[in-house]
Amino acid sequence: MNNPRGLVWLGSVVLAATAAFHGSGYVDVTSTVAESNIEGMLSGAIGGLWLYPSVHWLFIAVLAIVAVQVASRLTPWILGLAAVILAADAIVLLVHVGPFVGEAMLGAAALAYAGGARLARGHS
Repeated sequence: MNNPRGLVWLGSVVLAATAAFHGSGYVDVTSTVAESNIEGMLSGAIGGLWLYPSVHWLFIAVLAIVAVQVASRLTPWILGLAAVILAADAIVLLVHVGPFVGEAMLGAAALAYAGGARLARGHS
């Protein structure tokens, strides 16, 4: 494979699936918070804090696809930055939650974007 598009599309599909799976827990999380004794700002913030990663990952997936489709001299940098952000997300989750499939999916997307960035250097 000499073209970065395949890796980036693969990474974006994995990342979008991760975001969708994570986002699907929003209703359960907000219901649990509503039934708990958590009050005030924390009660309102938990839903947003749960939703944030899903939106964040969907944005990165779309940005990476646009970057590789447009194929400019910035493409390797955008893909590299996306890889670093996702790797950092995976590490933070590993430290605070422990190992699970969600962080492995983030790591897989990060590796796909890193490979895409490397291949894109030769195509820009």
